[in-house]
Amino acid sequence: MKVKYVTIFSTSIISLAMITIFCLPSLPFAKSQPEPPLPVILIHGYREDESVWDTWKQLLEDDDVSYLSVTFHQSDDDCGSAADHAKELNNIVLDVLSETGRDRVNIVGHSKGGLDARLYLQGGTDDVANLIMIGTPNAGSPLAEIYVDTGCMPAASDLKPASPATKAVQNMKTDYYTIAGDWVWWWYWIPIEGNLQIDGPDDGLVPVSSVESKLYFHPLGQTPHSHNLLLGSQEYKLARDILIK
Repeated sequence: MKVKYVTIFSTSIISLAMITIFCLPSLPFAKSQPEPPLPVILIHGYREDESVWDTWKQLLEDDDVSYLSVTFHQSDDDCGSAADHAKELNNIVLDVLSETGRDRVNIVGHSKGGLDARLYLQGGTDDVANLIMIGTPNAGSPLAEIYVDTGCMPAASDLKPASPATKAVQNMKTDYYTIAGDWVWWWYWIPIEGNLQIDGPDDGLVPVSSVESKLYFHPLGQTPHSHNLLLGSQEYKLARDILIK
């Protein structure tokens, strides 16, 4: 009987092992789905509106990235101060988080839109993973002192070197990135680099050195476009890896 018991027991063990080997792969296992990319908030610049992002809207849709292209309603949309826009951004970000169910967003700002975002981030929020600034005058533009645009105040004052908007303090919870324009135009057969009234490479309005002025900024690259043409597919390609991860 003892031998028989051992034999039956051994046979049972072997049978159970075979069932485990051959049947387990077919058992239904729950597969974790990767989280979609963070929602993106697009902020236009000085004397602009949200339509400047039309190319990026399509590119973001192609990559299945949700976005909001901002229009400011509580202050002047195209000529409001960076400080006023920053206050409104707080509510805009909270609305996007509520609607999407996510805990963070990415922000992309063109020109002064980057200054708006920097002032908002100075408040210490932890709701923004990444800020990408495109052609942003982070150290101001010398042209803002030469040509004072009294018709677009107070925004024009934010563009001056050493303005309060250019001195916003770093938010350690956010990564800062830049894309700059190193514009070259042609006079007959002679290539001319940027605006002759600006020292060094520039996009016609903002020096590259201003865009990339802080040590904690991570430059993503430069394109050969002028300031108002910095929102095309080439710039999107530089930012894409950050936006889709």
